[in-house]
Amino acid sequence: NGCHVDPPQDVAHVQFRSRIAFKLVWCPPNFETFVLVDDAGDYLIHGTPTGALPQRRFRAGNYGLTRGGKYARAADEFASRA
Repeated sequence: NGCHVDPPQDVAHVQFRSRIAFKLVWCPPNFETFVLVDDAGDYLIHGTPTGALPQRRFRAGNYGLTRGGKYARAADEFASRA
């Protein structure tokens, strides 16, 4: 995936040499809340959806792909305040 390294090595950044508008990252440890971050990894907003969610393993996997990188920083900081 490559989004956990800096600079990101994902398709958007490498193949298309573009930036992302935002990235959704689920917050540990329960992965019930998410944050949206910009291309620099800065917090934009967060949300806690109701109703049917993706399976927990997929939400945890989303976070796992970003763990240790700039996109996970906001999710980790949000989780530590909750």
